[in-house]
Amino acid sequence: IRGAWLELRPVEARKVIGIGLPKTGTTSLGYCFRRFGFKHRTYDMDLALQVKRNQLEPVFKEAEKFEAFEDWPWFAVYRELDQRFSNSKFILTLRKDTPTYVASLKGHHEREGIRNESFVKPHYWDEVHGMEPAAWDYEKSAQRYERHNREVLEYFGNRINKDLLVVCWEHGDGWPQLCRFLDKRPPDEPFPHLR
Repeated sequence: IRGAWLELRPVEARKVIGIGLPKTGTTSLGYCFRRFGFKHRTYDMDLALQVKRNQLEPVFKEAEKFEAFEDWPWFAVYRELDQRFSNSKFILTLRKDTPTYVASLKGHHEREGIRNESFVKPHYWDEVHGMEPAAWDYEKSAQRYERHNREVLEYFGNRINKDLLVVCWEHGDGWPQLCRFLDKRPPDEPFPHLR
């Protein structure tokens, strides 16, 4: 019944957008969004392709149908989403440090097999990632991670804790921080750590 009600209920205008890079606990955040009862949209690489081509209307149209977001392409257009959907809330997920982020990204790539000769590049790969799978530059990934986080913090400035919540699951953040920020009751279950 709950699922049917969620489908029928009108979409709230205010959005909640996870803007940490992939491999920063976004899957756990997505679970939390669903647990709170938000209409949730996770990654969509076709939309990421639209963002890379600076075609944002399809992204906004999709955003209008949902309430909570994380992963590609949402972290890449936080400024535009902030301007488009007033009173929205943003959550920046971080890893405990940059080497941990890079190690997680490498592990993800190993599971995907991007260095294997048999790996077939998805249609979006070249435009979205801009580098050959076998020649992935993790130093650039580390720099991008640090730059993204720095730019988010600079952009929100004095709106941190009002419109932007910064969390690190590895430092013990979880339900209490999310519930305070989103004005939700804590679920009666341990905080999820999903991959």
